[in-house]
Amino acid sequence: MPVKKSQLIIIAAVVAAGSAAAFFYFKGFANKVFSPQELAQVVPPDAIMATFISPNPRALIQLQRFGSPETQTLIDKSLNDFQKQSLAGTDIDFDRDIKPWVGGVAIALLPPSETAKTDPPKLLLAVSIRNKVSAWNFANKLKAQQETKTEETEYKGVKISDVIEKSGKRYSVALLGNQLAIAPYRKTVEAAVDTFQGKINIANKQSASAILAKSAGVPNPIVTIFVADYPTLMQQLSTNLPDNTKLPSTALSQFKQIKSVVMGLGVDEQGVRLKVISQLDPLLTKKSQQQTANKLADRFPAETVALIGGKGLSKIWLQMTNEAKDSPDVAKGILQIKQGFQRLELNADREVFGWMDGEFAVGAIASKEGILSQLGMGGAMIFETSDRAQAEATLKKLDAIAGSNPSVSVAPRKIKDTEVIEWKIPQQGTVFGHGWLNQNSVFVAFGGPLIDVIIAQPPSPASSPSSFAIAKSLAQPSEGYFYWDVEKTMSWANRYVLSVQPTLLPPQTTAILNSIQGIGITTTYPDPLTAQVDALLGLKPKN
Repeated sequence: MPVKKSQLIIIAAVVAAGSAAAFFYFKGFANKVFSPQELAQVVPPDAIMATFISPNPRALIQLQRFGSPETQTLIDKSLNDFQKQSLAGTDIDFDRDIKPWVGGVAIALLPPSETAKTDPPKLLLAVSIRNKVSAWNFANKLKAQQETKTEETEYKGVKISDVIEKSGKRYSVALLGNQLAIAPYRKTVEAAVDTFQGKINIANKQSASAILAKSAGVPNPIVTIFVADYPTLMQQLSTNLPDNTKLPSTALSQFKQIKSVVMGLGVDEQGVRLKVISQLDPLLTKKSQQQTANKLADRFPAETVALIGGKGLSKIWLQMTNEAKDSPDVAKGILQIKQGFQRLELNADREVFGWMDGEFAVGAIASKEGILSQLGMGGAMIFETSDRAQAEATLKKLDAIAGSNPSVSVAPRKIKDTEVIEWKIPQQGTVFGHGWLNQNSVFVAFGGPLIDVIIAQPPSPASSPSSFAIAKSLAQPSEGYFYWDVEKTMSWANRYVLSVQPTLLPPQTTAILNSIQGIGITTTYPDPLTAQVDALLGLKPKN
C-alpha cells in the first residue's frame, strides 16, 4: 500500500513517544549519545517546553539486567503491537527503515501566535540523524510515493519542503545540519531555522542550562524534559481540558510559584530513576520550606510494606478545603470525609486534622501474630502535635464510642514506661490501641501486636539499610516521602489474597509486579528557591 508522506510525522512521533516502552526502541543503536544541548539546537528559546530522548547505551545495558522472561515477553509484544498500529497501512518497517538513522528526538511546544493566544501550542519535532545515508534512503522511499505533493522553497538559504496531502492537510520539513525539523505549520519550521542559524536555543536559558546539561542529575539519562514556562504550560493545559475537568483556580495560582522545571529519567544498577527539579519564583514563593527529619520512620519495623510521611497534615487539609471551593470533585471528597467523622461526632477541621501540625508517618506492616494472623497485615500511624490537649480529647471521644459497644472492652495497659489504651474483643484480642511515645508524638495502631512493635523502637527499622534499601538511595531529609516494598506486598498477596482468589489480578499485571522490587519517592528543598522530587522504580535483576 502506498505511503503518505504525512506518515513522516507519525513515524517520528512513534520514535519520540514519551513512555517507558519507547526506550526499548533504541536497542541496538550505535554508541553515539545525543545530549539535550545537541538535540535543542533547532528548538526556539521561547518554547514552552521540550522533551529530549536519547539512545543512551549505558542505560540500555542496565535495563537488560532487569526483568523476568514473562515481563520481557510482555514488553516485546506491546512494542510490536504499537509499531503495527502506528505504521498500519504502510510498507515501512521500523527496524529496517527508521532505526538505522535516528539518533535522538526533541519534541517541543511553541507558544501560539500573538493573534490567537487561545489556540493550543504549536508542535515542533526535531529528529537527529546519525546516519545520513540511511536517512537519504528513507527520504527517497517516501518521495517515490504518489499520493502527496511537495513544494520546495528557500528560507534564509535553507530548503523547506511543504508536503501537501490529497486531503489538503500539510506539514513542513527542513534539514538543519544533522537534524530534521518537522512541524504542521511552516512558520514553526522557519522559527527552527532562525534558531539553528542564530545559535540561541531553549538550552541556552541561564535559569536551567546547567541542570539541563546534566539531565537533572540522573544517572545514564534517556529522557530529559524542560518546561521553560511552567505557568503558561499549565494554563494552556487547563484551557484545553473539558469543562468538567478544569483545574481549580487555587491549583493554577500555586503553579505560578514555579518558574521552570527540568525532569530527567535514567537507569542505574537499582532500576529506573526520575528526578524533577523546579525553580521557584522568588516574588511568589511565600517562605522557605523546612525539611522533615524523617525520625518517625525509625519507629516502623523491617516488616513494613508501605510507608508515607511528611509534615503538616493540618496545612494539607486546609489547602484541600480551599481547593474544594472551585473543584466539584475535591468538594465531594472533602464532604464525604467530613460526614464520616460527623457520624462519630467529630469535627474534621478542629478535632481531627487541626492538631496534626507536626511530622507524621503512616505505614502498613506485615504480621502473623495474634489477631493479625487472619489477615497478615496491620497498620500504624504516628503524629506529632503542638496541641496535645486536643489530640487527647479526640482520642477520648473515640474510646467512649468504642466502650459503648458491649462486645468491646476499652482498658489501659502499661508497656515499659508507656501507658496505652487498648480496644479488645473477647476470644480475638486487641484490635486497636493508642498512646504517647513522648510529650508531642501520639501513635495509633491497628492490631495488638503492632502496639508493642511501635513502642519498642525496633532494632531493624524500615529506614535501615537492610530493609527498604530504596529509602536510603533517595534524598534525605525530605519534605515528604513514600515507600512501597512491592516484593513484600506480593509475598503477602500470594498467601492471603491470591491463594483464595487467583484470578483477582490478570497474569500480565502479576508478571509486572513480580519484576518490581519497590518504589520510592521523596520531595526535598535543596535551597529556598528549588524544589526537588526524586523517584526510584526498583527492579529485580534477572535470575
